[in-house]
Parts: sequence; structure tokens; C-alpha cells
Amino acid sequence: MQAIACLTEERAAALSRVAEQERIEELRLRCGEAPSVRIGGAERPLSLAPVTADELRETVSRAARYSVHSYAESMRQGFLPLEGGHRLGLCGTAVAENGSVTGVRRISSLNLRVARQIDALDDILAPYIGEGAPFSLLVLAPPGCGKTTLVREWVRLVSDAGHTTAVADERGEIAGLAEGVPQFRIGRCTDILEGCTKKQAALMLLKTMSPALVAMDEITSPEDIEAVALCTHCGTAVLAAAHAAGFDDLRRRPLYRRLLSLGVFERVLTIEQKDGKRSYRMEKTEGTTC
Repeated sequence: MQAIACLTEERAAALSRVAEQERIEELRLRCGEAPSVRIGGAERPLSLAPVTADELRETVSRAARYSVHSYAESMRQGFLPLEGGHRLGLCGTAVAENGSVTGVRRISSLNLRVARQIDALDDILAPYIGEGAPFSLLVLAPPGCGKTTLVREWVRLVSDAGHTTAVADERGEIAGLAEGVPQFRIGRCTDILEGCTKKQAALMLLKTMSPALVAMDEITSPEDIEAVALCTHCGTAVLAAAHAAGFDDLRRRPLYRRLLSLGVFERVLTIEQKDGKRSYRMEKTEGTTC
């Protein structure tokens, strides 16, 4: 499994055997504890040796290709992007400068999030995508329930339907560019801009690529909302995601109330997980089930 390439050889060999048998969503490495995996929304420990501080440091160095300074911007946000669209989340002692976090040292735990292409979503999403102009959609789910995967598949279907689609891939997880080549199938009419904020990417994409749809990952800050507003002012549809258990939960949060006040999103798609199985519910923003 490509995602575990950043691990030490011994640990990677042990985890590859697990990966062959299980559909791992996340791998957790915590100092002093045995590794654990998240499968079907539940975390379970593995019968492996406890993780050491040296192992955590080596894993981070490998993930950063032994040039941590080259990844300063992503580490400021608490993660390292990996080839193939995977992501390594970091915990430890935050390094702050002028009131802002600039990085993480004395690593205490790591979370390797595994990205996958899931074509089975086609049957769920395809009925909403046709020859007409794309509509704006907000994808809702708690962390780890597949929002980015769904956004990626929506992009692919819209793009393959012939609509010019642009991806503001701030964390490099939607397309997983490697030397300019997407590591996932994201459609024949898709343009990607990564390595900058959603607002910066939206400005550049709107000026240069004439997209019918701009896609981005989780909305987490006022600046992200500004990116959505920019697209709206240009008459471009928006696809985005947010951490929420559902539409009612979304409306209770001040940040997202501001987002909804823009009147951008025609529909919300909620991902729910129960007993390791996911279900999907599409609603109009006024609350009427489609």
C-alpha cells in the first residue's frame, strides 16, 4: 500500500500484511502504544510492538523527504501531504511565533489518512449530474466519514459530463498531484491548483480557467467563506465540504451560518455512518428531502 511508504521498513512490512486483508482508513501511531487502525469508523489496536519516539521522528523525516523546511506551510497546519493524496497528521508540541503556530516538534502521535478512489459512489451520485449546468453542493459529515472522497468523485462525474471543473486543492488531497499528474481519476475537464489557500486558488482559477464548477475541501475559516463568495460573484457553482452531523447541526454553528447566509448552496449531501456502513442523504437547503 503506497500510503505506508513513509514508515520504517520493519513497520511497513508488518502493516502491509494488515492492509492486504483489511480496508484501512487510518493508521494511528502513538508514542508508547501499539499502532492502531481505523476501519469502518472504529479504531482498533494491532498486535505489534509499541511505537517509539525515534520511530515517529524517522516517519516524519521520511514523509518530508528529509527536508522538513520544504513543508513548513503544511506543517504549520498540522500535517504533511504524501504522494497519492494521502496525509500524515501531526501531534506534539506546537511551535508558536507572534501568536501563530509555525510547526510541531517533539512529535507524540501521527495519523496516516489513507486516500482511495471509490467508484461505487457512481450509482449514488450520477442521478444528480446531467447535461445541465452544475449546481452548488455542500457535503456534510463528521471527521473521517469520506467527505473528500465524495468531493473527488463528484468532480470526476461533473468533469466527465463535459463541464469545465477547477479544483482548489489546498491540502493536495483531492487530486493528489505528483509531478503535475493527478494520482486519482478526477475527470477529463478538470484543472487543479494546489499549494495555496482556497481564496488565492479561487481568484487564480476564476481569472484563468473559466470553470463552471470550483471544488474545494473543508470550509474551516472566514477566508474559506470568502473563497466561496468570490465564486458566487462570478456566477460559478461551488462544491465544498464541512464538518457537521447534518444540516441542522450546520446551522447551529456561527461560521457556517455565515456561509449559508451567502445563499450559495442549492443542496447539501449528508454522509452518515452506522455499524461501519455509510448512507447518503441529499436535501435542498430549505430542508426538503430530494
